[in-house]
Amino acid sequence: MATLAATFNAADKSTPGHYGPSQTALLLLDFHSMFVQKAGGPEASAALEVAAKMRTWAKSQGIQVIHGLIDMNATPYPTCKDADRLAGIAATMKSSGGEEPAELLEGGGDDVTFTRRPGYVSALKSPGLDDFLQKKGIKSLVLTGLSTSGCVMRTAITATDAEYVVSVISDGCADPGEGVHDMMVSKLLNNRGYVTTAAEFQEGFAKATGGT
Repeated sequence: MATLAATFNAADKSTPGHYGPSQTALLLLDFHSMFVQKAGGPEASAALEVAAKMRTWAKSQGIQVIHGLIDMNATPYPTCKDADRLAGIAATMKSSGGEEPAELLEGGGDDVTFTRRPGYVSALKSPGLDDFLQKKGIKSLVLTGLSTSGCVMRTAITATDAEYVVSVISDGCADPGEGVHDMMVSKLLNNRGYVTTAAEFQEGFAKATGGT
């Protein structure tokens, strides 16, 4: 538990434990139904379940919940590799599979959604998202999503470069590549950010902030 204590050291501004609910946001990245059904198998369904529970917990704490999705009505940027393939995926999603699963929408509330054009992988490329975070005074981002090596990794990297504290919920992510998820969470995502399970994050956050 020493590592968890270090992760949630309220005195250290480089850790998520330094920031209270009003400075923290939970990001739900690319949980399009198509990706859950086709891209990740059982692991994706399990990650969705964890993300839904994290959302319920976050809302109970007063933590902002942000949905980051692909804009199915937009076209890839001109220099994007495999632009035709990505445009085809977006078109397919538009007719079926582009919606978020009901588990991530229950209860409504003050969730917000930001979308980005196909080809952009980081959620921070979504128009308005960074401005929203800045205006809200949010400093700590907690990431879940599909896939671990795609939007989760790219959002984590760009977010740390933008001086946010980043935590990845390991059991709230999945990747279609065998072994890729484990490699990402054990060797890459913890280089500049933090990696915990959902249960560990909730426990550490409660102790650091005096919550429940």
